[in-house]
Amino acid sequence: MQARKKRLRVQDQGDARAIFHNRAATPRDLALKYGTSVRTIYRWVNAGEGGQVIDPPESHPNRSRPRKYAPEVFARIVALKEEAPRRTAVGILVILRQEFPGKVPSVSTVRKFLAVSGLRPGDPAPRKGYVKFERKKPNDLWQLDIDGVQTVGHLGKLYLVAILDDCSRFIVAARYFPDQAGVHVLKVLRDAVIEHGCPNQVVTDNGRQFRNAIGELGTRYTRLLEVLGVQPVFARPSHPQTKGKLERWFGTVRSGFLLDARLAVERDPTVNLGAFNALFGEWLRRYNLETPHRSLPGHCPPAQVYFHAADRVHRPLQVIVDWNQWVNTHLQRKVTKYNLISFKGESLAVPPGYAGCKVDVVELEATVEIYHRDNLLVSHPVDPARFLPGRETKSRKVAHNGIIQYKGKYLTVGYKLAGQVVEVWEASAGTELLVYLGGVLLKKFAL
Repeated sequence: MQARKKRLRVQDQGDARAIFHNRAATPRDLALKYGTSVRTIYRWVNAGEGGQVIDPPESHPNRSRPRKYAPEVFARIVALKEEAPRRTAVGILVILRQEFPGKVPSVSTVRKFLAVSGLRPGDPAPRKGYVKFERKKPNDLWQLDIDGVQTVGHLGKLYLVAILDDCSRFIVAARYFPDQAGVHVLKVLRDAVIEHGCPNQVVTDNGRQFRNAIGELGTRYTRLLEVLGVQPVFARPSHPQTKGKLERWFGTVRSGFLLDARLAVERDPTVNLGAFNALFGEWLRRYNLETPHRSLPGHCPPAQVYFHAADRVHRPLQVIVDWNQWVNTHLQRKVTKYNLISFKGESLAVPPGYAGCKVDVVELEATVEIYHRDNLLVSHPVDPARFLPGRETKSRKVAHNGIIQYKGKYLTVGYKLAGQVVEVWEASAGTELLVYLGGVLLKKFAL
């Protein structure tokens, strides 16, 4: 049976070759006739006697595939690319659809045609790279920023606030804090200007601690710089390279200080934030005074350039600043639904939109400023006859749970005094609160 099928198959191959040579049928017709593929028909034909290889017949000269797209379309593609070498295939296709409402090539076809025609995409514009800038004089420009959260053992999450001199890379002031409150920025700035004087400018990012995004009144930070006579400079949004030197120094802190500091905190569970900052201060002293810096002349330490430059900007603090008004905890008030707060028996207006929010009230020499999250909302001028010292309430009624409220703080005097009216007096330059009842001292509280 198998031999018979093989003989028939051989006979079919001979018949197919004969029909093919006589041009009586096409390979496709033969494939249908013998129930095989066109490729097999060609293999049969090429396996003729004597090993003669027969090429497939040429296509009929009159059988030409019609063009799918008009020649004018491809000529226009070339013209558009030569007109603007950086024009992309997508851009060319958009123009083609406008000029040829009929059928136009796909994006991939346009790309292939451009590649075959030697019209490759234009070379990309050369990268400009980073432009290195550096102020020529120490104290001309300071960089100020807050490093991201750093977890340190039982101390939890800490944030590093630092100020760097742009010319010398000298760290003017730096300290760790448990949060990113704007008052911490003012504390570090206070330490810097008291120790080293005022710079001409300070550059920061656009964080809420530095810049008010909702108005033109500024923040406590910008208001303090105005008092000091220092110009605030703000980096372009999403451009940390403006403060690149300080950002790089934060990396040095993480690799050079935090590794050993975390081990020290892990070994001693009694270390508090003050001791941690003391440890950091010692490391910072060595960095400023002893550590060579590759970007400075002769790889000298930052302090050598900062203190010994001949043209160093020297602006000692000449104005009298009441730092307690800026860096201490301020009075807090809750905004009523009528957009008012109560301050020393007076009602002060707050811009709409803050009803129910807690705001900080800062009493300065000539104004009373109201802040929300370090952003100045409004400034009220002080009328000398408006806020008389004698008008400030010095008595408090004890609540049913034994608590009195003073300057936004809740102080416990005892539930047995519920309903009683007590007298409160500030002592020790405003750092203590004394509570009296009938002339008898009951308790002392730290403010």
